[in-house]
Amino acid sequence: MYIVSTQKTSDFAGKMAARSMLHLSYVEKKRFPDGEMYIRVPENLRDQDVIAVGNTRTDEEILELLLLLDAIEEQKPSRTTMVVPYFGYSRQHMIYRDGESISSKVLMRAISYSVDRIITVDIHDEASFKYTDRECTDFKAAKTIAKAHRGHGIDLVVAPDDGALKRAEIVGNDLKTPSMFLHKKRINSTTVEYEKQDIDAKGKNILIVDDIISTGGTIMRSVEVLKAAGAKKVFVAATHGLFVNGAAQKISKITDGLSVTDTIMTDYSTMNVSDDVADYIGGIK
Repeated sequence: MYIVSTQKTSDFAGKMAARSMLHLSYVEKKRFPDGEMYIRVPENLRDQDVIAVGNTRTDEEILELLLLLDAIEEQKPSRTTMVVPYFGYSRQHMIYRDGESISSKVLMRAISYSVDRIITVDIHDEASFKYTDRECTDFKAAKTIAKAHRGHGIDLVVAPDDGALKRAEIVGNDLKTPSMFLHKKRINSTTVEYEKQDIDAKGKNILIVDDIISTGGTIMRSVEVLKAAGAKKVFVAATHGLFVNGAAQKISKITDGLSVTDTIMTDYSTMNVSDDVADYIGGIK
């Protein structure tokens, strides 16, 4: 089995390869004089089982991934498994206003053309899977998060809203601690308010868990609410750290610890979900 990766996910793929003792293939990437991207996989992948790894966070990453998948497909592998650590453009998985494009549909169909199965990590909404006939699995990073916080003396796991409660419950069960969610009301894309509620936080070490940290507004407001309720320490953990406009630095200043997984590499990517994804694939191959 071979692992082939785009440039931005090479660390993730490298850790998967080391964990599973698989071969990480070299990928040649360059630009033509006019700026067009060139991708080549020198490895002979004919009749091989291949794992392709790549994110769809930016436009450049998407183009590189599609070119990489075509380079793999042209060699006629026996099977290709697509691992997307961070599936960007998945927020738009349906039409909200007339005339919109469905970005997750576009990407799912484009990726599906060249692969046999797709594995994502905490995708924004699994509704995106309806746009492909390939076998799809969304790997949940909750157990990875729990494993990384077993020595922190966590007394309570908190979700910043009801949509993240299931994740908080899984982490709480693994840590053998209770879990809850905060009642959130979104004012606009960057501002949220929390309804008044009874929170048993006094003197406790609390872990806030979420799937994505973008601007950090929701997380920072959650920290403020918990500290106002008397929390002793507040830790924050999430799967994907986008950290727009210096969000990581802002959050780290008001918390006792900030960590995200390695789906997107940052200075705070201290949790290796890549190891757990490799173990998962090893168990189903």
